Amino acid sequence: MKKVLVPTDFSDQAGNALRVANKIAHKSGCEVILMTVIEPTKAITGSKDMSNIEDSIEQKYVKYLVENAEGRMQKLVNEIEFANTNCTTRVEIGNIYKAITDMAMKENIDMIIMGTQGASGLDEILIGSNTEKIVRNAVCPVLTVRNTPEDFTGDNIVFATNLKEEQIPSIDKLQGFQKLFDAHIHLLYVITPASFNTTREINQLKDNFVEKAGLDNYTFHVYSEANEESGILHFTEDFGADIIAVATHQRKGWRHFFSGSIAENIVNHSKKPVLAFNMK
Repeated sequence: MKKVLVPTDFSDQAGNALRVANKIAHKSGCEVILMTVIEPTKAITGSKDMSNIEDSIEQKYVKYLVENAEGRMQKLVNEIEFANTNCTTRVEIGNIYKAITDMAMKENIDMIIMGTQGASGLDEILIGSNTEKIVRNAVCPVLTVRNTPEDFTGDNIVFATNLKEEQIPSIDKLQGFQKLFDAHIHLLYVITPASFNTTREINQLKDNFVEKAGLDNYTFHVYSEANEESGILHFTEDFGADIIAVATHQRKGWRHFFSGSIAENIVNHSKKPVLAFNMK
């Protein structure tokens, strides 16, 4: 792992994400890029001739926001003490989702680490669209962090799986993270009333999956629940795991085991960090 990107809106959750990034950087020696995005006013984005509004109130306000953001980010870096770690800061102007995904591609980012507030009910519909879009579409793994990470170790990782071969590339990426933390992987298969398989069928699927993935240092678990999301969250609570890892892709709808929606729901509801891999 060479570069991680940490978007910040200066919330407590974003601060937690930066602290986790610092711990990962100490383990891996990677560079940390801390960035924030300022969305310009319609007056600026709608202007055909930017030179005509250089000295406008709007332009001066954006300049103020940029300078203020640079100062706040540097203060964050100083507070967290990135000893022996290269941490740089960036301020981008534009659409938040596009700026983050463009930066990830431009800088060949290995992982995006970002804070999430979590949401439920109506808030879940109205809040977090940028986080969900990034989780679903990012070109690299995305680690979302919600709570204070003082106890973040990465020793035990739950990888929720349907044991299909399409998820094996996600295991390949996860093994790099596993090696970094010398972690034990809990391979989790959730049985629901809508997706019942016999013990023999599950074991055959597991043996084939593990062999093709070349998975080591793991334990296989079968957990019964009303739905996949509840099974993943409840198992993680029961076993006290440090991270939930899930595979996601751009397909939507409950008919697909790990369509984008389930992974995004886990991000919204999990108190533990969630590591999402895109299966493009």
